[in-house]
Amino acid sequence: MATRSFDPALVHARMDRMYRPQRFVYDATRKFYLLGRDRLVDSIPARAGDRLLEIGCGTGRNLLRLGRRCPGVLLCGVEPARSMLELSARRLARRGFAGRTRLAWGTAETLDPLAQFGVEAFDHVLASYCLSIIPEPLPALERALAVLAPGGSLHLVDFGPMDRLPPPAARAMRAWLARFGVAHEPDVRAELERRAAAGAGKLETVEIGRGYAELLRFTLPARPGG
Repeated sequence: MATRSFDPALVHARMDRMYRPQRFVYDATRKFYLLGRDRLVDSIPARAGDRLLEIGCGTGRNLLRLGRRCPGVLLCGVEPARSMLELSARRLARRGFAGRTRLAWGTAETLDPLAQFGVEAFDHVLASYCLSIIPEPLPALERALAVLAPGGSLHLVDFGPMDRLPPPAARAMRAWLARFGVAHEPDVRAELERRAAAGAGKLETVEIGRGYAELLRFTLPARPGG
């Protein structure tokens, strides 16, 4: 599959244009159609001492939920929209999580755990309705897997194929999402299935709302003797 060159500056500019006017109402509006976020977040088996990264941490709502549920977990987030990142930092600090939070301005494709967060790898990487807004999500997926420690897990929730919804509803939803450059990305699941079949990890899948959304969890093999 041919890919276009990746320009981080263009990504940052696009995300800021999109989210700067939405940042204060984002959580209130997205709860109606970003289904499965809390289900995924609450299923992450993070323990004290674990290192967790959210790609596209947005307003920080997922990191806050994780912080309350998982004491002792280092919470990291990367976000391409500077306006959203600033809001997330303020919000986490107000809730008392500044001491266990590290945030960075950037994209999934350019992740550098040591330079950005002072860690070599993560035990958990989370992406919530993030890969569907990336024109070419496979480089982001590859980098997200690359920053996992042995035995670590990638946790994804995103729009599904909507193939079991009533056709008019599916068409209307796809058309509405397309206005924002968002679309179901079948290559993501296909790539994880390919890796699982090759023995590179274990894939778990859960369908939400007749294909409206899907949860994917991919766990790497543990280090031998670990």
